[in-house]
Amino acid sequence: MKTYYTTGTIGDAYVIVCKLYAVAKQERVLCKHYSGFEGVQQAIREIYSLIPNINVEFINKRSSDINVWGTFESRQLERERNRYGLKQPEYYPEFELGNLNHFNLPETYVTLQIKAGTHAPYSRSLSIDTVREILSGSKLPVVIIGEKTTDLPIENFNILDLRDKTTIKEVINIIKNSSYFYGLLGFLSFVAVSHEIMSDLWIKSQLDINAVKIRQEAVKEWWKFLIKR
Repeated sequence: MKTYYTTGTIGDAYVIVCKLYAVAKQERVLCKHYSGFEGVQQAIREIYSLIPNINVEFINKRSSDINVWGTFESRQLERERNRYGLKQPEYYPEFELGNLNHFNLPETYVTLQIKAGTHAPYSRSLSIDTVREILSGSKLPVVIIGEKTTDLPIENFNILDLRDKTTIKEVINIIKNSSYFYGLLGFLSFVAVSHEIMSDLWIKSQLDINAVKIRQEAVKEWWKFLIKR
């Protein structure tokens, strides 16, 4: 079994899955993962389980070996290739996700994420005015996904609120089958572009700007599905 040292939080784990995709589709691999935050480990475990051949073991200290990061920055990719012989990342991965019949989703819909990130300084949210603007401007029903942290506008919009009601596989499948994604930098925005869903992102800080550059903007496969606000 091949072993890779990996590091990062939830969104990073998804990018790492894209990097290990070609190998893990052929053979079993072990990721010795340093997350830095114990509270995100279950979600990271679920993300790695998108490919059954990937096993994860959490470590308490980042390895001094070359780590596989959740970034497409060219120098980092070169280091990972030199250390592990990794091939080109799979920018459009396919997963076994099951069905979504139990959610009674609209036939056609867009998805909206109001909050991203599980901890400071990476936690970010859309304002209630931005949420209202998205809901009032949408010509399609809006399926709201992610974490439930705030009340919705009181107006009578055409919405389905699935916050805190989905597994990792379910939320990926919901985004995959949507017509559009509105949200913030993070795991779900990576899911959207990796399934060729046009994504409107509200960039909240210089940290976000830099993170977008080394992920969504770093490769044409993801960049062409990105709209920044």
